[in-house]
Amino acid sequence: MRFAQLAVLGAVVLAAFYFVSSLTTNLADKNIRTGFAFLSERAGFAIGETLISYGPGDSFAAALLVGLLNTLLVSALAIAFSTILGLWICMARLSRNWLLARIARIYIEIVRNIPLLLQIFVWYAVFLFSLPPPEIGGGGNFGFDNRGLHLPAFASAGPLALAAALGTLAWFLLRGTSIFKSRPRIAIIIVLSISVLALIVGGAEVVLPKSGKFGFSGGLSLSTEFLTLVVGLSVYTSAYLAEIFRSAILAVPMGQVEAAAALGLSPGSTMARIIVPQAVRIAIPPMTSWHLNTVKNSSLGVAIGYPEFVSVVDTVISQTGQAIEGVGLIVITFLTLSLILAFVSDRYARSFGWSLTGQAGRQAAAEVTEPLPLLRSSRWGTWAKRNLFATKLQTMLTLLALALTLVAGWSALAWLFLDATFTGGAPQCRINDGACWPFLKENFNLILFGTYPETERWRTVIAVVLMVGCLGLSFIVRLWGRRLATLWGLGIAAAIILLRGGFGLLEPVPMDKWSGLPVTLLLASIAVVAAFPLAVLLAFARQSSNTVFRRLAISFIELVRGVPLIGVLFIAAVMFPLFIPEWLTIDSLPRVQIALVLFTAAYMAEAVRGGLISVPKGQAEAAMALGLGKWQARRHVILPQALKVSLPGLVNTSISEVKNTTLVLIVGVFDLLQTTRLSYVEAQWRPYFAEAYLFSGTIFFAICFALSRLATKIERELTYEG
Repeated sequence: MRFAQLAVLGAVVLAAFYFVSSLTTNLADKNIRTGFAFLSERAGFAIGETLISYGPGDSFAAALLVGLLNTLLVSALAIAFSTILGLWICMARLSRNWLLARIARIYIEIVRNIPLLLQIFVWYAVFLFSLPPPEIGGGGNFGFDNRGLHLPAFASAGPLALAAALGTLAWFLLRGTSIFKSRPRIAIIIVLSISVLALIVGGAEVVLPKSGKFGFSGGLSLSTEFLTLVVGLSVYTSAYLAEIFRSAILAVPMGQVEAAAALGLSPGSTMARIIVPQAVRIAIPPMTSWHLNTVKNSSLGVAIGYPEFVSVVDTVISQTGQAIEGVGLIVITFLTLSLILAFVSDRYARSFGWSLTGQAGRQAAAEVTEPLPLLRSSRWGTWAKRNLFATKLQTMLTLLALALTLVAGWSALAWLFLDATFTGGAPQCRINDGACWPFLKENFNLILFGTYPETERWRTVIAVVLMVGCLGLSFIVRLWGRRLATLWGLGIAAAIILLRGGFGLLEPVPMDKWSGLPVTLLLASIAVVAAFPLAVLLAFARQSSNTVFRRLAISFIELVRGVPLIGVLFIAAVMFPLFIPEWLTIDSLPRVQIALVLFTAAYMAEAVRGGLISVPKGQAEAAMALGLGKWQARRHVILPQALKVSLPGLVNTSISEVKNTTLVLIVGVFDLLQTTRLSYVEAQWRPYFAEAYLFSGTIFFAICFALSRLATKIERELTYEG
């Protein structure tokens, strides 16, 4: 065992020495300087949105500070809004109103099965193309146009800071009093009154925005990019938080509800005073994980030009060429933010004396409403009264939800069919207000296959069919195991051979021509299939008693999981070529693929480790007693049981990986989302971005929804076997 530790440690040291040696040689050959001295130099570029005073004459360090503050602002707002929205969606999902519960469920399914970057692009296009341009010379003290939202603001930050400080102090002083515990609303009113009084005494002056010749000036202007990022992150995260809250509420023992009813509490009071306080402590660990994801996902602002930290670092790298230092700053910054947020969440939970472990939950079904009685029409009246019109509040909710559903449904029907254009071209589409289906007819091949040679696109069709066919075969239970893994391996290999060509059989096609749906499917498939064995090794290494193995595995997993995927992709695209010798040339697509494999393996390893922990220690001891060796016991006894528990989590990671492939466009790889954006670049097709995103969004939804159904099927099969 000691020899194995020394061998692994020696291999790591040699690999590190080799990479550092290659890095030193490449930096010297390319005359690239290193070090952080550049931080004190003049930046020379402007930043559109800043929370502090900044100009092109300031240093790179000041520019990075501006980007960091923008990241913190977006993350804080998205965390707050997504938590509130997620709680609302959760309450609607748990509602006894059948219609409201179904609308909430549809919202969750749609939002969770469409990539975040695609949603951000949709919101950005809506704000940019659907809102009116600034009214030149118009009046008014409020505006919402395609340049952003314009609001009144305080003339100086002094009175506002004083009000915030006094309000926070009053809050902490009241926390330990009986007023806070018995009358929390009165405590909140006191805190708000103190804050307002501080604003008045401090002489706070409100500046109103004014519309002028060049748009709004004065006041507070929130740019389109800022609104897009906050709205996109809030909506996307709220769908996941809603399910976390729902699981936590259902985990509260049913006896608590019955006791509250026996005491005469109303359902609303029971939810607010009994259920939610107990559910919060159960929801904190997974909720914190998603808040960490929100911080990391804020880096997607680089895709729409919002100057958050990663975007500013990218600009700094372009200006200075300090790629190593820039990527290092991204890694250190996001790791630090993740650790701080996890620490604050843990301290918050412990301040209330909460345990971060769950408790035995109530035995309740996920669906709280009766299914629609399609086969018994005589029961419809009773069913409707119970599920739609039980109380006055239920009736009002039903009528409101029904009205919104009818308006949305009619608008969608009119846009999709009644007012749509089905023949002709862009001139005919401009006549009608509905969808422009000739746009998809014209750009269908570009969206699906991108720049792949037109005469060879039959190969891309077969490659897509092979990978989609493997996904379909994954639903056949009797194929689960080695046979399915072999089918996936053969399908991926055949797809690569078809796309690449060569071998004297097919015309070779360089990788820089691969694009569209085949690239998306290939990146996701290889990432999942190749990451799985690496994840198993990492999970065993993290559970190992071998200090070297364990620490190496922990370092790798925590480092990769603490950095946004964009940071990992930047490492692959920018830094990786510096660590390999000049004679070795690797295209951008394989480099990105390696990054996705490593990123996926880190998350899969934690799912597998959870399964390993669930296996009783007696299983290993029994295997050893039967004469099996250590690795035989792990392979034939422990691992099969661990995978049985961790398979749903592994499938969920696979779903995330399909959505994560959209981020590769940021480093120049033409996936399905990138070809979708290219489809409406021409001026005549620019107004029809909705059709482009609807088409690609439907494809992503179909793939992710199929994977989610596969996860459900796996859970049912494992539950049945158990």
